[in-house]
Amino acid sequence: MTVPAEDRQLISELRRGSEAAFLSIYRAHQGRIFRFALHMTGNRATAEEVTQEVFLELMRRPRSFEPAKGSLSGYLFGIARNLARRAAAKNSLDVSLDDFDDEETSLDLAADVLTRLSDSEALGALRTALLGLPEPFREVIILCDLEQISYAEAAAAIGCPAGTVASRLYRGHAMLKMKLARFSSVRTTGEDHDG
Repeated sequence: MTVPAEDRQLISELRRGSEAAFLSIYRAHQGRIFRFALHMTGNRATAEEVTQEVFLELMRRPRSFEPAKGSLSGYLFGIARNLARRAAAKNSLDVSLDDFDDEETSLDLAADVLTRLSDSEALGALRTALLGLPEPFREVIILCDLEQISYAEAAAAIGCPAGTVASRLYRGHAMLKMKLARFSSVRTTGEDHDG
């Protein structure tokens, strides 16, 4: 995987202490890192802390990024992943669906199930189902489906082969679809008893 020339240049400038280079990197990657952390932790405050720590780590140790190992975004997602895992272990994953913005990207999975629900119900069900997935599957869905990074970049961020990413993504999609189908059947059964 080749690192874009712009990223190599920015990292080179950052290593020489350029504040402008840091700001360029921050502006280019902050939103994606925040969304990843939010989807992984389910908590806006934790996601903000994780995002801040990712960029503080880059600022403190710009030489720790090795272009030969992958892209800058993959490197930043890797740091975010480790920080989000620690935060989740420490906070016992308090999930507040109010922490998500309505504009958040949703997955295009289990469309038949989601089309039977209102938009707000579908987003809520999707968020709950996503947070209910085991971490290895949740993180690849967030990276590959929501953040739309390549399998190779996701593999670099997670520290596993690209084939493992593909396998986890396939299994994660299946688990997510089952969770959404259960939600739909519970909702439908509940409606039948209400009438």
